[in-house]
Amino acid sequence: MSDDTTRSTSSVTRRTVMGAATAVAVALGLGGRLGARAAQESTPMTETVGVVGDILGTGQPTATPGMELILRRTTISPGGGIPPHSHPGALVLVVDSGTWGYTPLGGTVRLTRAAVDGTPTPAEELPMGVEVILTKGDALFVEDPQDEIRNAGEDDVVLLIAGLTPVGEDFSTMLSNMDMEGTPAP
Repeated sequence: MSDDTTRSTSSVTRRTVMGAATAVAVALGLGGRLGARAAQESTPMTETVGVVGDILGTGQPTATPGMELILRRTTISPGGGIPPHSHPGALVLVVDSGTWGYTPLGGTVRLTRAAVDGTPTPAEELPMGVEVILTKGDALFVEDPQDEIRNAGEDDVVLLIAGLTPVGEDFSTMLSNMDMEGTPAP
């Protein structure tokens, strides 16, 4: 009987230790992920991180001399984003996948949420300085925007961006590189 008691006590102790070790490992793993996410959300970005852009097509419409129409695909990896920046001209941005955090800082910004049951939603003006979370199918129309963007999820964000912008101008300029009148500093 003492052999059974020894085995039973040893078994319970081993189970308790293994269960506790597993709970600690899970807590540490989740804590690391949650801590990183909280740090990401509370720490302002100072440089572009995890963003890749591709030009899918471009052309200069004769109806708008001096302007260029460009279609881009931009991918933002988890934890990635772009600190405050500006764009010349007008853009339409559509979330193709992922969870995107967008904070308008200037310009004109209208949000159209993804259609529900095939019915388009009405466009709404966004307030400046307040982050909005967008998901697949949501779209923005922005004109001469200043904004800040980030991946607000755990998967890549893929944006399709159509822009009508002045020929030869940079697609974006970091606001830290701007003077007080909104033009690039020397």
